[in-house]
Amino acid sequence: MRLLTFVNKFSDILKLLIAGFLSLLGLYFAFKGENIVDLYKELIKVDYLGIFIASLLLLISCLIRAYRWKLLIDPIEELPLKKVFSSTMIGYFGNGVLVFRLGEILKAYSVSKSTKISISEAFGTVIIERVLDLLMVVLIFFITIPWFPFKNESLRVGIFSFSFFTFLSLVIVFIIIRCNWLQKVESIHFFKSKIGTKILKICSDILKGIKIIKNNEKKIKIAISSTLLWLLYILITFIILACCNIELNFYNTIILFLLGSLSLGIPALPGSAGTYDAAVKYGLVVLFSIESNEALSYALISHAVSYFPLVLVGALFFVFGAVNLRDIKAEKIT
Repeated sequence: MRLLTFVNKFSDILKLLIAGFLSLLGLYFAFKGENIVDLYKELIKVDYLGIFIASLLLLISCLIRAYRWKLLIDPIEELPLKKVFSSTMIGYFGNGVLVFRLGEILKAYSVSKSTKISISEAFGTVIIERVLDLLMVVLIFFITIPWFPFKNESLRVGIFSFSFFTFLSLVIVFIIIRCNWLQKVESIHFFKSKIGTKILKICSDILKGIKIIKNNEKKIKIAISSTLLWLLYILITFIILACCNIELNFYNTIILFLLGSLSLGIPALPGSAGTYDAAVKYGLVVLFSIESNEALSYALISHAVSYFPLVLVGALFFVFGAVNLRDIKAEKIT
């Protein structure tokens, strides 16, 4: 028992060290070779009224996200939108200040308080949300492929690799659902190991999420709210680019948005510190020939817009919602 506790703690420390290393590496490359004076000049040229508008739109997007989450929860229990929105913001606060995206558990715990929903059921709907987001990213990616700047060799290899593995993954998921293979592979020795069990659980959660979305009576509303949510994200990207005096066409803006979205999936410290900034900066420099200091200015501003409004508003809901982190530690998600 002590050995298992030690292994779990060591695993958490190792993951934290990796996340910290990647964040520091990202910050190093983001600021490498930058002239702080030139960067400051770029930052003071930003239209901060437009940034304020973008921040407000981001908070509105949280309302749409909360509404979509409510639609996913409704088959379990119909909750008021106010309750779901509060939990959504608490989740953003948690992801902004806690490692390993523990805000998702915080979000599930918050919505399960004072309701008939168990934390496991709530966390299941959070996973479904992530499946929806993944599907939207993949959909936008495939729609915009014809406009990707394939002249860059590294990007071309990356795009074709991502396309191949995404397509392969979708085919595998379809076959698994069609042939009900998940139950059949459970008996394989590898899937009884710790790593195999985790992989199997992730696959099971994704498949469960897809089936629940498919069987949900409000799937049209879910699809519409998902589309509105991501269109709003793209609009916010347009606004921030304009505020930073960077001109990109419609398709290049979406490509930049996708690059930023994918960078959020890289393991890092809370708020994707460093990794987001480096990915967005070099995306603008390498793909669209934007000056380095302008690119970093945009990366920092867009990162600030996606971080501070959500964390600050989420902190208010966290405090007034009387959510206790000790209670969450005592909970078990089965």
